[in-house]
Amino acid sequence: MISYKQSRKILKNSKIIIGDEIINSSNCFNRVASEDIFSGTNNPAANNAAFDGYAIDSKDTGRLNKKRFQLFKILGIIAAGDKPIKKRKKKFQTIEIMTGGLLPKGFDTIIPIEQIIFYPSKTNPKFILVNKKIKKHQHVRFKGSDFKKNDLVIRKGTILESNHILALKTLGINKIKVKKIPKILFFSTGNEIAIEKKFLIGKLEIQIVITLNH
Repeated sequence: MISYKQSRKILKNSKIIIGDEIINSSNCFNRVASEDIFSGTNNPAANNAAFDGYAIDSKDTGRLNKKRFQLFKILGIIAAGDKPIKKRKKKFQTIEIMTGGLLPKGFDTIIPIEQIIFYPSKTNPKFILVNKKIKKHQHVRFKGSDFKKNDLVIRKGTILESNHILALKTLGINKIKVKKIPKILFFSTGNEIAIEKKFLIGKLEIQIVITLNH
């Protein structure tokens, strides 16, 4: 039979190793990340619309006001997921764009749909009427504004929560390495001395209680 002091010394000097496993990122809630996780891409991948509306070149509105308006020809529509339009833009042109749609080359700002004045009519829209100067980069989400390539997304040892899962899914990370869930056994013989051992896995504190006869 070893003594109480010897038992405590053994526990304090012991090294508890918990292995890793790879699981689906959708199932990693409350698990502990085993390694740093970095973004492999820019997110968003390119400048895109933060709002439904019409994309224009803000330079085309520099001299506009309520007395001096301009008609912008509607070229078409861009939805989220559409490939970038490569057609060269001309002056006083516009394109309808949905939230998440990639901003075409030559366009740098978006007029929200609620502010649009259609011409000749809303039911027969061929142009939009602009009668004021529009600020550059209005309602635009910039390339890499959420995560830039090689940004640290999750630090090793982090207890994973729902916001981390969302970030992983956004970046297309479907697998993640986490610490295995430890198995803890407890033996009781009736006449014991309790010895406690605490250790950390990331930010998660584990406590083991071992009982010895005396």
